[in-house]
Amino acid sequence: MRNRTRVVAGTIVAAGLAGASLTAVGDAAADGFPGGPYCRGPAKVMAESALSQVVICPVQGPTGWGYSGKAKTTGNWIDVNGATQDQFGRFHAYNNGYTYHVHREYLHITAPDGTTVSYEPWTYYVQR
Repeated sequence: MRNRTRVVAGTIVAAGLAGASLTAVGDAAADGFPGGPYCRGPAKVMAESALSQVVICPVQGPTGWGYSGKAKTTGNWIDVNGATQDQFGRFHAYNNGYTYHVHREYLHITAPDGTTVSYEPWTYYVQR
């Protein structure tokens, strides 16, 4: 009877530890900005300018990338699946004719006619 008690107690402790680690992993799995754009897993790019916050996330789909951005001035969000990565490591997301170009040094947003809507040097940029 004594051995059985130890096994049951050990199983309860092990289950508790497994549950705690799963919770910790779940909380740590999201990657992004507090109150801003984030990825459900590790972000490929996290970048911030004076006006915007942007993350590039791995997603299911033909291109494998998603763009999520937030305008800090208005709080407006945009999420675009199907972002592409070019040979130089830059990312491009397309939405309703607008293009969001994520370079290592800046965010460049262009209108459908090709004119610049916004050119924003990053104050923070990390690419993994």
